[in-house]
Parts: sequence; C-alpha cells; structure tokens
Amino acid sequence: MVNDRTWEFTLREGVTFHDGTEVTAETVLPSLTRAFESSSMAAVPVESVEAAADRTIIIQTTVPFSPLPAHCTRGITCPVSPSAIANDGSITEPIGTGPFQFENWEPSSTITTTATPDYHGSTAHIETLIYEGITDDQTRRLKLENGELDMARILPNKAADTLASSPDLTAHTYKIPRARYLVFDLDSAPFADRKVRRAVMYAIDRDHIVDSLLNGLGSKAIGPFPADVTEWAAELEPYEYSPDKARRLLTEAGWEPDGDTRTRDGDTLSVSIWTYNTRPLLPTIAEVIQTQLQAVGFDVDISVMESSTIKEQATNGEFDTVLWSSSVLWYPDPDRLSDLVHSETATMFSGYESEAVDRHLEAARRTADRDERFERYAAVQRRMQRDLPLGWLTYYANVIGTRADVEGYQPHPIESCYHLEEVTQRR
Repeated sequence: MVNDRTWEFTLREGVTFHDGTEVTAETVLPSLTRAFESSSMAAVPVESVEAAADRTIIIQTTVPFSPLPAHCTRGITCPVSPSAIANDGSITEPIGTGPFQFENWEPSSTITTTATPDYHGSTAHIETLIYEGITDDQTRRLKLENGELDMARILPNKAADTLASSPDLTAHTYKIPRARYLVFDLDSAPFADRKVRRAVMYAIDRDHIVDSLLNGLGSKAIGPFPADVTEWAAELEPYEYSPDKARRLLTEAGWEPDGDTRTRDGDTLSVSIWTYNTRPLLPTIAEVIQTQLQAVGFDVDISVMESSTIKEQATNGEFDTVLWSSSVLWYPDPDRLSDLVHSETATMFSGYESEAVDRHLEAARRTADRDERFERYAAVQRRMQRDLPLGWLTYYANVIGTRADVEGYQPHPIESCYHLEEVTQRR
C-alpha cells in the first residue's frame, strides 16, 4: 500500500503464459482492466489500473479500500495472455500461467490439460489431467469405485464410510468455509415479522441435520464464519433448538394454533422453501426443515429448481425463504459480509436494509487497522444475528475420494483451488 488509495503490486520474474508470452505489467494489464470493469467487480471502487514499470502494477481506488488485495485473488482477476482476450473482452482460450495448461474441451463432457513443461514453479508430476463433468453424486462415486475415475470431488457425506472401508480407495474429509443457510424475504409476509424468523430458527434442530444427514461431518452454524476463522468470527448468541420458544414467538406474533397449523386474521401460516439440487443434500435438508417447521404450526411447501432460476425470481419478485449454500471465504476478507447484507451491494435477495450495518461495512473498508476492522465486522455479525435476514444452519465438510494409488493430494479449503501439481500416481 503506497497510501490509502494507491496500491503497488510487483509481479514475479521469470514467468510466461502458456503461449510463451512473458508475464509483465503490460501483458497483465488487459486482464486486470477487464476484471475491474466487469459487473461482478462493480462494488470494488477501482479508479485506474496502470503499468508503472516492467513488473509493477499500480491500482488507484476512488476511496480508501482495505479489501483490495483480497478482491485481487478472485477468479476473474486471474491473468490470461493478451492473445486470449477478444476485442469485446471475452476470453477465447484459457491461456494462463499455472502448472497445467489447456489442451482440449469436449462441451458438457471433459476438459483435458497437460503439465506445463517450463512452469516457473515445481513441474507437475502428472503428465495429463482429464476433468470430467458428472452432475450426479452416485455416478461420480460408482465411477471412482469401478476405476473409471482416479478422483471424485464433492461426494455425499455418507460416501466417506464406503470409501474408508475399501482398500482400493482413500477418503479425504476436511472442513471448508462454506455454509448452508436460509435467506428470508423481509418484504414477504409472514417473514416481514422478525418474531416469525426467530421462530423458524428455534424450530430447526441443526444437531439432527449434522448427525443424521451429514454423517457427523461439518457442524451446526451460528453465524457466517466458522469458529476456526478466528480473526473474523464474532462471539454470537446461538439459536438453540427449542420448539417451545418457536411456538411462543409465533403466538406473540399473532399466529394462533388452528388444528395442525396456525392462522392469523383468517390467513394460514403457509410458507414456501425454494432450493436447488446441484449441492448435495439441500433438497433432503429442506424436507427435514419442512417437518420441523410443521411441528410448530407452519404449513410448508418445497420447490426445487435451478439456482439461476431462484436468483432471477427471488431478485425480481416475492418469495418466502430460500435454502442456499455459498462459500464465506471465496475471497479472503471479512468484507465478504458486504455481499450478504449491504443494502446497496449485497448479492443476496433478502431485501435487508440497515443504516448501522452499512456504516460499519463502509468504515471497515476504509481503515487498514485490523482491530478496528474486526470490531466493525463483529458488530455487523451481531446485528445480522439479531435481525435475521439470513438464518445460518450448518457448515460444510467436503468428501473427496481418490484411488489408493493416488498419492500426495492435499485438499485446499477453497473448493475451486485443486492444487494437483504435487499429486503422484503409482503404476
């Protein structure tokens, strides 16, 4: 940091893109310009990106913005060769700088990569890596067991026991900074009433979900950040499972028992849960939540649809609640909270607005003082826990299976980081 609005980045020497182009400030500049002009980086207040010297990039922001280095780690900022960027800004070919280089893509099927021969780091041990897209969890597991795959990622939690019991397979289970949570529409009855949102949280038995559905892997969530993220996670008062508290809150909100459900002013306490199935177990967890909410008087309907459809419909129209999953660390800074609850820049769709939350988030972005940033982000987390625009359910543990002859694999907590260059395979 040169000053509170100027950042200087020095590029590593001796690096080339996969097409042989040298990595310099001038050759990286088109990628960074493209990234910071994109809609996905609209909340990052970059004023200019310049090549100041052969290996020096200067980024100016319009206001002080401490999370800038973290945003520079996002996938969209990864530099590609200038020859791979079309005039309209689209990427024509993934010509990067990593330990594996692109060879071939079969749409909706496979991507083939090979070890980069002149890689600036340690040359990968595996000569050819083929990525196969398989959306069905069980198909991935079966192909691994049959020897058609050497590695299968994001398997159902219950697969860990099967993998561990086989001498031909290895199970890798590890925590990741990803959470399952409910997004409430604060403009939609009955969830405009905070008492009803609190009732939902008290009615859900997270321990049951972790033990029965998640095979004991992962943990129940209290706030956005797991306790392991010690520099960010605030101490929060949890919503412990208590159906009696849930019923009491619903009665206080005017929803009186009426047979198996509750009513108020002639309306039934009916809500819909939307979710999607590209993340293992979300629909099943929705069914468990449905049963637990029905036990305190809700009438609950579940709709499973594409995540893109949910985003579009929830952003443009009314809904009740969405069971969602997302990484809380896909860029390494607590400014991630801005994506969740800032009234102007949030990418979630709860409709939450809080002047106090906005003030804390904006002040935390402006200061470089770590202690002040922590206190402000902690204040945001406490306000989120009070207001409940989002209801935190469980944190994730990933299950990855490999054949027993695959060695040297070290899972990375960021799911999109595979780091397979150190992997070897006995033959």
